[in-house]
Amino acid sequence: MGNKIKIFLLVGFIILISIKLKANMRYGAVPVADFEVSNLCYKSIASFSNTSTNLQNQVFEWTIMQMGVSAPIYTSTATNITFQFPVKTTYTVSLAVINYITPTHTHSDFVQRVIFIDSIPIANFDWKGCHDKFANLSCCSNSFTWSFGDSSPTSTVISPVHSYSASNFYTVSLTAGNGTLSDTVSESIFTFNNFLTASFTFSLDPDSVNVRSDYDFKSDYDSLAGSTCNWNWAFGDGQTLAAYGTPGWITKHKYPAYERDSTYIVFLLVKDICYSAFSQKNILIKGVGKTVIGTTVFPSPVVYGYLNIESSEKDNLIEIKLIDCLGKRLDNLTVYDKPYGYYLWIGNISSGIYTVQLVFKDRIENHKIIKE
Repeated sequence: MGNKIKIFLLVGFIILISIKLKANMRYGAVPVADFEVSNLCYKSIASFSNTSTNLQNQVFEWTIMQMGVSAPIYTSTATNITFQFPVKTTYTVSLAVINYITPTHTHSDFVQRVIFIDSIPIANFDWKGCHDKFANLSCCSNSFTWSFGDSSPTSTVISPVHSYSASNFYTVSLTAGNGTLSDTVSESIFTFNNFLTASFTFSLDPDSVNVRSDYDFKSDYDSLAGSTCNWNWAFGDGQTLAAYGTPGWITKHKYPAYERDSTYIVFLLVKDICYSAFSQKNILIKGVGKTVIGTTVFPSPVVYGYLNIESSEKDNLIEIKLIDCLGKRLDNLTVYDKPYGYYLWIGNISSGIYTVQLVFKDRIENHKIIKE
């Protein structure tokens, strides 16, 4: 018996690990595309450094567009690139990052920046709001002064990281110079603070006819805060739900009705404009039982140690007794509940003939069994 329990636990552990691996494969790493650039000046060779994070089997796609030209003037799949801008004008530089979780399942992210190319200082920057990071895109400059609009000290870092204490609008100014000339640009930004959570609760649906299998799922991240979220539910039985905005934060799912109790692992992945969060919980779905007519005690003979008692009058059964051939009641037997009756483990008692006495509210039934 001990070996059977060990095998059962081992199989259960393997199934659990398999489910978790499938979940990880399903969701995988979500990339964050980003890059920094230096030496932006007409006739200079600009360097683009790929600073993307959260990579997994990634592919990069660089594209440079020139204002007034319909087709890209440069593309590359290299990690980092260099490029000499041909004329003084405006360019759009894009970087796409694609994570290949499986050959057919991918996650991607995309960043695009507008660059002005000239031979005099032009202050310019991009705000990576989800990561408190400023990307300096100034042209022909080697000194920089940042003002962040929140009464904090100024900074002379080329591309600073600056955290704001609250989600709000701030006016950020950058002055870029080259010793003799300078330029200043100001821009209003809105910051995002991370309050995202993927925790959730679940409960039986009180209005369901089959209350054993209808469940309501509710995210702890409420509908108002999550109005711009992607909600990705996986219910553990092969069914999934993906929704955008308020409709996804609360949902209903009906599990298949089985005789036995079933355990499922429910996953929730929540993503807003900046962040993502993930959680999982086990949910026990009670078995619905089966149609039982009369009262049955089986098997007989009992070979493996389990004795089953099934009765259509389970609610009226108040006591179960096991009596040996000498009329002595066996004590210290544990009775286990199941959806349509009970079972006992009698593998440790001696072989012989026994009487199973079932005491109902209105009568007593005796059933003979053989224990081998």
